[in-house]
Amino acid sequence: MMKSNPSHLAKKSCETVLGLDESIRFVGKVVDRKLLAFVRQKDSTPLLNDELENMAHHQASIKVMMEEMFDDSLGMTNWMIISKEKVKLISVFLDEGMIILSMEPDGNHEEVVKQIQNLNVNL
Repeated sequence: MMKSNPSHLAKKSCETVLGLDESIRFVGKVVDRKLLAFVRQKDSTPLLNDELENMAHHQASIKVMMEEMFDDSLGMTNWMIISKEKVKLISVFLDEGMIILSMEPDGNHEEVVKQIQNLNVNL
């Protein structure tokens, strides 16, 4: 029996999340501070060039490290959001990494986060 490639499984997870809501523009799976896989809406034009996009992923990883400092006192972080004029940037923390996504500014981020947390697939 062949074992599934971890990056292939991560991409499938990203595709599942992307299909949750039409306002989602981009979904990535981050494990050990590395972007393992990502998918983008076909009709969605990237707002960042490659260099800035890499910096945004790095920034999300740094935020994870910063948040971990407060876990003992405040409990683990479930999710975070940054709301900008053109996009919402969301990080959903999971046992085995995190899902990062961007969505249209008028998208219902609370509903999307709830759906991600309720998925019965190994994200």
